[in-house]
Amino acid sequence: MTKEINGISPKDALSNEDDFETFMKTIENMDPEEARIMYKNIIAAMEEDGELVPFPMRLMTSDVLFGLCQTPVGLVYGIGGLGQLMLTGFISEEDIAELGDAETVLQTIMDDFEENITTATTIRDDAVIGALIKSALDGNYQVLDDVFEAMESTDLQRAVWQELTKIPYGETISYEELALRVGNPKAVRAVASAVGENPISIAIPCHRIILKSGEIGEYHWGSDIKGKLLAYEKARKQA
Repeated sequence: MTKEINGISPKDALSNEDDFETFMKTIENMDPEEARIMYKNIIAAMEEDGELVPFPMRLMTSDVLFGLCQTPVGLVYGIGGLGQLMLTGFISEEDIAELGDAETVLQTIMDDFEENITTATTIRDDAVIGALIKSALDGNYQVLDDVFEAMESTDLQRAVWQELTKIPYGETISYEELALRVGNPKAVRAVASAVGENPISIAIPCHRIILKSGEIGEYHWGSDIKGKLLAYEKARKQA
C-alpha cells in the first residue's frame, strides 16, 4: 500500500510541482529506512507513468559500492553506484601517514560521502570498483550525462568537467584552450579552478590539461602522479 505524506501520494505528487517539492522535502527529514521506502514508491509511480527516473533518485534506493584499486600509477579509491563512478582519487603517502593506513583513509572518505546518501546501502566491493577504475585508466569508460546532472556544481564547473571528457585519450590541451572550448576564453583562472575541483579523477581526465608552455603543471594529487598518468596513456596509445 502506498504511503501518503500530508495527504499527498507519490502519484499525486508527480502531477503538481509544489506538491512534489513538499513531498521531497518531507522525505529528506524522514528516518533513512522510511525515506528509502518512499523513494521506491515515487520511482514506481514514475515508471508507471513512463517517466524517466533521475539518476540521484535511483541511487537513493540502490547499492553504493566503494573500494580500493592498486593501479600502475598509484593506489586509487573509488565510490560508485548503478555502474558509474561518483568519486575517485589517489591515496597518498601523506594521507596514510596522517590516518594510519589506506583502509582508514578510505573509511574516512566514505563516512563523509554517506552523509549525502543516507537511504542507499553501502557495500565494500574492491572488484567492481577496481574494474571501473581500470576501465577509466585504460580509456574505456564513459561518464553518463546522468552523473553530471547529479553533481553539485556550478554551470561553469559542469561545462568544464563535460569538456574534459571530450579530450582524446593520450592527448593534452592547455588551460587556455579549455577555456576557449567552454566559451569563456577570458576566464582561464576560473576554468583552472573548476579543473582542480573535479570529483572523479581519471574518469574525468583533468590530468590532460597542461600549461601552454608544455610543462605538465600542477595536479590535485601531485605533479608526479599527473606525469605518471600522462606517460601511461601515451604508452598505451602508442602500443
